[in-house]
Amino acid sequence: MHAISQVQTAFKYVFNALIIPLTIYTLSCHPTSRPEPTDGLGHFAARTDHLQRLEPHGERILHGAGLSFDPHDANKSALQRARPLVYAVYYDLASLRYDWHLVLRAQLDQYEDYVLPQIDLGFSFDGRPYEDAIAQGQLDQAIERLCFGLRELRRPVLLRPGLQFNNPWNAYDAEHYSEAWQRLASTLRGRWGLEHVALVWTYWADGYPDYMAYYPGDQYVDWWSIDVAAPQDLAMPRSHAFIKAASERGYPVLLGAATPANTDLGQAEQAWAHWFAPLLRFLRRHPNIKAFTYMTWDWAQMNRFADPVLFERYRNELMHPIYQHSAPLDELRWNLELLR
Repeated sequence: MHAISQVQTAFKYVFNALIIPLTIYTLSCHPTSRPEPTDGLGHFAARTDHLQRLEPHGERILHGAGLSFDPHDANKSALQRARPLVYAVYYDLASLRYDWHLVLRAQLDQYEDYVLPQIDLGFSFDGRPYEDAIAQGQLDQAIERLCFGLRELRRPVLLRPGLQFNNPWNAYDAEHYSEAWQRLASTLRGRWGLEHVALVWTYWADGYPDYMAYYPGDQYVDWWSIDVAAPQDLAMPRSHAFIKAASERGYPVLLGAATPANTDLGQAEQAWAHWFAPLLRFLRRHPNIKAFTYMTWDWAQMNRFADPVLFERYRNELMHPIYQHSAPLDELRWNLELLR
């Protein structure tokens, strides 16, 4: 009996020493679901890296806005801790002067922290497309002026040539558009060697659905981009399919947003539920969205004309650490592999 008691004691010792800790360890390692965010927008999907030009690595989304034409006002904005890193500006290729870059460079230099330009470049004027003329070489001098200015800006650039290629308003011919893009890209890379410029191919969510007919080829593209301007743009299956297709081909996506005409920014609850909540859920859902530009707000003055509740909600969203805002150049060099 004494021997049996010793065996039982030894068994209990082994059980307590090994089995119980192992069980606790197993339970502690079992994945648990994260609590749903209280803002109702869902979790940020973990960002995927595609190692493309000017793509932020890791859990980063470049925060952009329309260019404010009063940098000093922007420096004093109520969103001081969430100033955009990227500022969007529009030019028409055919109308570019040789010194087009001077005003933009002076503008960017006045911001307190380091910022990057997003240059949206039109291939049409007043509804009249000229992508065929680009493809045939008739605007080679305009492309030269563009490249000279991009070099003289002396900072990384997100360039969106012929943006919204499938927008009926632009009326681009798909074949001519692709050839025009290829000609511009070949000059920019081959003749000028502008490695600090990312070429961003931009789809209009509510445009013609056959977007691949306009595709110039992987060797000419660094990012894909989608522009949205209505809640239905965010709900359409083809918008989600476009972003998925970008991921499958190895591209990050820039999401460009414009406030819908029927959204009243003075009515916080209506504007948030109708537009901002769907927009931010869309952004959080897709892991390869690596840049977000809100293009139609005067960012520096948004607290003056938006409902205070709406303004506060948007500011709280931008305070999430995933958004990369403007910062001193040394800090950006440390945080991002943007500036080589």
